[in-house]
Amino acid sequence: MALGLGITAAQGVPRADEQEFVSQLAMSNMAAIQLAHLATMKAQDSDVQKFAKSTIESRLKAQKQLADAASGAGIRWPTKLDDKYRQVQERLSKLGSGQFDREFMKVTIDQHRDFERMLAAHVSGRSDAPLAANVNQWATTTLPEIRAQLKEAEDVSGRLGKAE
Repeated sequence: MALGLGITAAQGVPRADEQEFVSQLAMSNMAAIQLAHLATMKAQDSDVQKFAKSTIESRLKAQKQLADAASGAGIRWPTKLDDKYRQVQERLSKLGSGQFDREFMKVTIDQHRDFERMLAAHVSGRSDAPLAANVNQWATTTLPEIRAQLKEAEDVSGRLGKAE
């Protein structure tokens, strides 16, 4: 018998779909952090540099809070980028500085939109199961920060477009 999104009554362990959701969030955070680190080394525009540093700080904080929310749930935490994000990182690393800035911001906006959709969907799906409830609380707190970062990314990207 399942109790909401997270715990199965019979086993007392989080359901696989909830564990997968947390793993996807962790992967997205890890990718944002690593891509932002790349931007701190390659970006030429000062706004892109500033945004990348801000992203690293906020996503490291979010990652730690997510780990705390999922503590004890047996989540397999990602240790390296998956193929999708690794390919994005490789593609960005090969770009010249002017191209890099625009492409990094485009990738970042897309990633923030995806992350925002994931969080918003989770926030709307309530559950009393411990893992789901903890992650829901984390998502509720993190969603406004992600929306603010998305707005900032769109603003920076817009300024880059006007500078051409």
